[in-house]
Formats: sequence, structure tokens, C-alpha cells
Amino acid sequence: MSSPWRIWVDTGGTFTDAVGVSPEGERRRVKILSTGALRGTVLAPPQGARLSVRTAWSVPRDLVRGFRVRLLGRDEWEGVVAGHDPDGGVLDLSAPPEVEIETGAPFEVLSGEEAPLLAARMLTATLPGQPLPPCRMRLATTLGTNALLQRAGVPTALFITRGFGDLLRIGTQQRPELFALDVRKPEPLYDAVVEVPERLAADGSVLVPLDAGAIEPRAAELLDAGTRVAAVALMHASRNPRHEQEMKELLLRLGFEQVSCSAELAPRIKLLPRAQTAVVDAYLSPVVRNYLDRVRSS
Repeated sequence: MSSPWRIWVDTGGTFTDAVGVSPEGERRRVKILSTGALRGTVLAPPQGARLSVRTAWSVPRDLVRGFRVRLLGRDEWEGVVAGHDPDGGVLDLSAPPEVEIETGAPFEVLSGEEAPLLAARMLTATLPGQPLPPCRMRLATTLGTNALLQRAGVPTALFITRGFGDLLRIGTQQRPELFALDVRKPEPLYDAVVEVPERLAADGSVLVPLDAGAIEPRAAELLDAGTRVAAVALMHASRNPRHEQEMKELLLRLGFEQVSCSAELAPRIKLLPRAQTAVVDAYLSPVVRNYLDRVRSS
């Protein structure tokens, strides 16, 4: 049995770069837009459903068949690629375009797949609709960073030891601008906070047992409101994570889809950084997981 393809992909905010090594040891590389689009220029007005184009794509014949095609900066028309001859610079459409296309007009074709998949198809010369050959892919992406900066994560609930509900709002009390009189702090990533009746001592011994029953009504309200993701951060859980684990089991049983526990992610003494880590993980994990699932499914 031949060895699989080895593919490395780096997806940034604008471009996706990929390097592949074939089972025979041949090295290939491609660079595409992270939108999963390939761009080119029209060289002459269309002849029926045929376009003469100039592209820089290094792809086999008909790899872009079935892709959507549209003119940049113009939303009144969108076509479908019926065939592509990269050597002859010809792009055949499924039907003649319904708009006038001038010489020099920029266009793009879109695969509808995530950029790493399009890059993998280009590297392995796999046509649309065909399964990729066996491959080992290493994927780096700024998806999580972008979602964090744009506040594009998922609605998240923070479950924290009773009395510490405003901990993340208080933070370290460090002022972003020392002499500013009107201090404006960013809103926390979570949408709701639930104070959990429990308490551990500094050595991890139980001072106040976890009252799971007191949490269930509030958790049910959050689920009804559409919140399916939770972060759990309890005092001294780094010494004894039992209460956090019990909370995780409870929330998953009630219907939460993602529960991030601080002691699992950052088993350190201080509660604030543990809580911040758990919230960020809960906020971003579904976004990243859904992306990876779409890539993995192909």
C-alpha cells in the first residue's frame, strides 16, 4: 500500500498557502484566497457560453467544473463553470452570460468548499465530486483569532463559584489608560453568568458541597434562550477538580453541547486566568470544531 499524501495548509485572513508531498515524494505548492476563490481576467467578450481568460491557476483540466463564476464588483450575474481548459485559456459556462462582459473584466470562480479543501484538490489534482486520496493534513488557521477579534464566537454562559460573578469584569483592576477619567472596558465574552453554590478550601477540601439542584433551573433557562455552551471556573479547582467535573456532567446531561472546565485547560492556582481561559475556549471551540468537521468530512 502506497504512503498517503502529506499536506500542510496555513489559512490566514486573506490567503491560504499549502504545500503537498505526493506518495512518490514530489513536492507541490499552491496559494489561493482564503474565501476558496480563484481569480482571473477576461481576455475577450464571450462567444456564446465560452470565455477566453487569463489565469494563474496551476490546475488540471476541468478541476473548476461546477464552480460558481461571477464578475468582481458586479452582483447582477452569476454563472456555473461547465468546463475549463487551462492550456487553451478557455472557460466554458453552463449558459451564455446574461450581462455584457468587457475585455479586462476581473472574475472569480468559487468552489463552495473550505479553502484547505480546494488547496488539497489542486495539490492532488482531484476533480470536484471525487474523494481526496488518502492524506495526512496539518492545518493552521487564524479562524479562532479572527472570531475573537470580531466577537464572532457563540453565546456562552459562565458558571463560577458563588460570590465571584463579577470577577472577569473586575479583572486585575489594571487601567488600560492610567490617567483616563472615563474608563471604558470591553464587555466580557460571556452572555450570562451563574454563581454556583459550592466552595473548596485552598488545599482542595470541601467547605461547601456543590448544590447541583440549585443550578438546574437557571441552566434550563439558558438552554431555552439558545445558549448551548458553558465555561466552568470554580475556586481552587486546580487542587480538586471534582466540583468542576460534576458541573460538566450535569450541564452535558441537561443539554449543553460544549462545557469547558478551567482545571482541565489551565490547572493553575489563580482563578482569574483559569476563568478567562475557560471562557475563551468555550466561546471559540464550536467555531473551530465546525470548521474542522467540514474539512475532515471531505
